[in-house]
Amino acid sequence: MDVDRFIALNAPGWERTAELARRAGRRRDLTGGEVDELLRRYQETTLHLSQVRTTYRDPALTRRLSTVVAASHAAIHGARVARLATVRRFLTATFPAAVWTCRRQLLWATALFWGTAVVLALVFWQAPDRLDLVIPESYQEIYAEEDFVSYYSEDPSAVFFSRVTTNNIQVSVLAYALGAAAVIPGALILFENGAAIGVVAGLFLERGEFWSVFMTYVLPHGLLELTAITVAGAAGLRVGWTLFAPGDRTRGQALGEEGRRSVTIVLGTALAFLVAGLVEGFVTGSPALPAGVKVAVGALVWVAFLLWVLVGGRRAVAEGWTGALEELRPTWVPLDPLAPVTAPPPAPDLPAALAPTQPTGESTDGDGAPAAPTLM
Repeated sequence: MDVDRFIALNAPGWERTAELARRAGRRRDLTGGEVDELLRRYQETTLHLSQVRTTYRDPALTRRLSTVVAASHAAIHGARVARLATVRRFLTATFPAAVWTCRRQLLWATALFWGTAVVLALVFWQAPDRLDLVIPESYQEIYAEEDFVSYYSEDPSAVFFSRVTTNNIQVSVLAYALGAAAVIPGALILFENGAAIGVVAGLFLERGEFWSVFMTYVLPHGLLELTAITVAGAAGLRVGWTLFAPGDRTRGQALGEEGRRSVTIVLGTALAFLVAGLVEGFVTGSPALPAGVKVAVGALVWVAFLLWVLVGGRRAVAEGWTGALEELRPTWVPLDPLAPVTAPPPAPDLPAALAPTQPTGESTDGDGAPAAPTLM
């Protein structure tokens, strides 16, 4: 039997298993017959998962069935998965899916932040006299030659790490909260932070030390740190925009859905700030590391983050993840976990004994396939 026919024959049963596990996870009592059905379907789905791994070797189908089996196991045994498993689900599916869902808002936030930074850097580079409007002329040289560099090394690494991580999380939460409130305040926070980067960059461009000093001390931690700030800002913009354009949902439903997803993003960006803080505290200001090594570390961490949220996020969304916090429940499964791989219905000449049973809302006895209502 090829994989398409295998899916066509068994997908209704998998969907029914997912529905029962989901209901159990929401503390909706199952009848005695449904409990027995869930146990039987869990055993069948486990066998199907083993068959997919050994015979068909389909990675996408394997991941989807693994999710259904894990949810069923948690529902049957009445136990929560280990904390490590919950963290793994958050890192591999929930957070990346949340970011990918906000990708349009992320483009807007990125354009606003970096557009402001680039424009102001070029303006102050070409018209250095205007720098006096934002940085007193008497302080420009002191800042460029002393304060900018000493900022990264004047405190012990652990103390500096703690301070900058806390500050970055506060900035990201502020960008998110103001964006969620009414869009424009959040956009202003992104503009303000982009402007701060642009002013300092313009100063070092004018002094001819843009690459030798500014980029050496900003790139190692800044690539990840500033990207995480724009991600948090994008989450706020998405929630705020929902106030004005809820789509085909009620405004309350839309705010609830986007709010739960945005909490996931805020938690995930906190982890990103933790990593950026470690780099800033122990790498950026380290006198023992060459500039090239510092920049390489920052670039590596940044690329890893982009792969995580973009490539991983696209895959997670394709598998049915939305990024909402409730997806961390051990019995949660995508509403339509097999949609990307569901095959066409069986051919008309398929023997009746093998054809899927039409949904009836009740289990059937014997060898026939149990009813499998489509999950909506």
